[in-house]
Amino acid sequence: MNSVLFLLVCALVACSGELDKEFLMQFLQKIKKVSEDCIAETQATKNDIKTLLEHKIPDSHEGKCMIFCFHKHFQIQNEDGSLNKVAAISLLEPIKDHSQDIYDKVVKIFNTCFDSAERDDDSCIYASNLAECAIRESKSLGLDDLLVIE
Repeated sequence: MNSVLFLLVCALVACSGELDKEFLMQFLQKIKKVSEDCIAETQATKNDIKTLLEHKIPDSHEGKCMIFCFHKHFQIQNEDGSLNKVAAISLLEPIKDHSQDIYDKVVKIFNTCFDSAERDDDSCIYASNLAECAIRESKSLGLDDLLVIE
């Protein structure tokens, strides 16, 4: 992966041997394509990407917009920046076929962050608040090892 999760979706799906390798490969191919599209769309820098890969939120607005771009592609946020809870949760369904435990944890993270992330009129800032929450919640559920996709 050349960037963020959106940190969450990508990261958590990459979970170890609990998930089918073919499923992971298909997902990683989608992540790569979305990464390329989002880099082009946002002009995120190599430093922004490096920061995202370190599971941190970039300081630059372009880096935060990279997160928003991922959220749009994975239907976590709509074009206007609002949340798309139903679509986001439904996109997680394939995980359930491979690991009910991971699915349950990811849904819990989504719901927690949907409810608690600080809202902002700037869609990129709001996306980064959601991602920051996802990183924190992943760690609290012991999923920080899952935040690895290279």
